[in-house]
Amino acid sequence: MTPTLDDVGTPLRWRERSPDIVVGLLTAGLGLAEVAVRTTWGGESGSVLFVLLVALTTAIARPLPAVALALVWLTGVAQFATGLPLLLTQLLLAYVAFAGARWGSRWVLALSGLSIPLGVLVGGVLLVYGQYSPGILVVQGLRDVLDRVGVSLLAGLPIALLTLAAAWLGGLALRFAGNAAVSRRARVEAEQESARAHRETAQAYEIARLRDEQTRMAHDVHDVVGHSLAVILAQAESGQFLPDADPTALKATLRTIAGTARSSLQDVQGVLSATPVPPGRLQALIDGAGSTGFTVRSHSSGPARPLPPELAAVAYRVLQEMLTNALKHGDRDVPVDVVQRWPAGPHEELELSVTNGIPVDGSPSGPGGGRGLDGMRRRLEAVGGWAQVAVDGARFSITASVPVRS
Repeated sequence: MTPTLDDVGTPLRWRERSPDIVVGLLTAGLGLAEVAVRTTWGGESGSVLFVLLVALTTAIARPLPAVALALVWLTGVAQFATGLPLLLTQLLLAYVAFAGARWGSRWVLALSGLSIPLGVLVGGVLLVYGQYSPGILVVQGLRDVLDRVGVSLLAGLPIALLTLAAAWLGGLALRFAGNAAVSRRARVEAEQESARAHRETAQAYEIARLRDEQTRMAHDVHDVVGHSLAVILAQAESGQFLPDADPTALKATLRTIAGTARSSLQDVQGVLSATPVPPGRLQALIDGAGSTGFTVRSHSSGPARPLPPELAAVAYRVLQEMLTNALKHGDRDVPVDVVQRWPAGPHEELELSVTNGIPVDGSPSGPGGGRGLDGMRRRLEAVGGWAQVAVDGARFSITASVPVRS
């Protein structure tokens, strides 16, 4: 597979590995230069392979910190076993301690931290018991100077310990800083995701609200127009039975039709503008139904009271649909009974009932298929009410219950 290229065409894998390559080449260059100098000064040669192993260790310290840590111990054992001299270049192995703390796993982090005092301790023991004598000229010269002033070479061990510990602690500090940055980015991303989810939820809620509002508006328009058309139809049919010699009655019927149409237009405008239903409209509905040629008998019990706007609208639309059903499908020769039962307590129910006669050749639900009744039930259920239909011989009744809250 061809490696991905950046904007200038350089393979990204090589660019990612370039710092490690630079560290390895720097270590190899310094080590080989040191070996060359030691050879010129009369020091031992043959350390080229050892220098290359140290360079490899530093080169893989970042991508493979566990392997690099293992190579540090391996080079130490090989150096002790073969008697190779100490090299100043080996101080660059402090980078392995840094890399183990910065990029290693938790196990590598712990092992690299333990390796620092353990390695210094092993080196001190070897120096004390004379099992290993560094052959580097600089260290040997330093030994001579320290011997003259009465200071042991072991005094350099704390310096080595502090150097390695400082590198390890530096890597640990950067590790914590990197983890904190990752946590901050994750928190920011989580907050952004939460905000996006909140916006989507709010949008979905708003869409659902608008759809519910559209559905409610459609039902309200259906109820208003259906009721008005039922009243107009009943008035027009009643006009057929007026005497030809009675123009006054005909004009009164036409005025009722015009008034009903005008009221319907006002109701539709009220629905579209979300104007609340004014108080006292229940009785106005009943009175309007009584002007259609039907005999409407109104009964009310209990103290009537103002309802909250949302419940007043439900009660109005429900009674409107019930009267519409009675006018459209009822027997004109049978009185329509409208009952309002107001509760005595503040947390009970207003019961509305409309009963009409069934024509001999008609059906209780009429030709509308019951769509208005289904809408009425949904409207009531939305506020915790209910509706039921009953047929008793030639009488059809609808009873609805609307919760009453102050």
